[in-house]
Amino acid sequence: MTNARKAISSAKNPVVQQFRDAAAGGADGVLLAEGPRLVTEALDAGMQVVAAAVSPRCDDTALRDRLQQATTTFLDVSPDVMARMSALETAPGVAVLLRRPEVGEADLLRRDTVPLVVVAAGVRDPGNLGSLLRAAEAAGASGCITMRGGADPFRDKAVRGSMGSVFRLPVLHGLDAAAVIDFARRHHLQLVVADGGGDRTYTEVDFRRPLLLVVGAEAAGVPAELVQAASARACIPLRAPVESLNVAVAAGVLLFEVQRQRR
Repeated sequence: MTNARKAISSAKNPVVQQFRDAAAGGADGVLLAEGPRLVTEALDAGMQVVAAAVSPRCDDTALRDRLQQATTTFLDVSPDVMARMSALETAPGVAVLLRRPEVGEADLLRRDTVPLVVVAAGVRDPGNLGSLLRAAEAAGASGCITMRGGADPFRDKAVRGSMGSVFRLPVLHGLDAAAVIDFARRHHLQLVVADGGGDRTYTEVDFRRPLLLVVGAEAAGVPAELVQAASARACIPLRAPVESLNVAVAAGVLLFEVQRQRR
């Protein structure tokens, strides 16, 4: 199939408008990825490219060739148009619109490992959420649930914060507390909540069984409904006067303890 290649110098082009909508968070079914590294991560992960745009700032001919093979909507745009399409203060030379992954419950429970599903409860900062997803993938999580009311893991800031992990780690977005509890029960997962007031330190909890690990934002914490349903409330001992950790840091501490116990 021959790729359609267009030279675009006007922001009125409908595909350019799609990029602008995605950058503003108003595009359904697609997500925006910008910059050579993140775009390469998306291609390597097998993400479906809906449209690609490059400006003269992109001098990576191999990446250009990959993008032209990956989509029939390939745009050459001026630097000014790229700046208007971008969600970044300084627009890079390449951006793509990707088909948003369709993730189901079964995708979170890989058969080749003991399930480890991380739940982000009320994490509203997209950068923190992205970092959490990165830590989850690095520690071998089988999937992640991002609860209703928190940041969208497929918005550009969370995608950048994950540094590509959101392309590879199955992420199910928008569940409420009741749905999370039901998920744990139906799949026979131990429900453990990270709680600063928990009754056991995190090293005392047995993480070797199939696990649903819930972490919450510093301010709001984990919803009471999940705390009450938990089989264990794990705390991370902190030296005064520090009272709490960034959610991605706390998740990393817990996740690598899970990895240590399971190794």
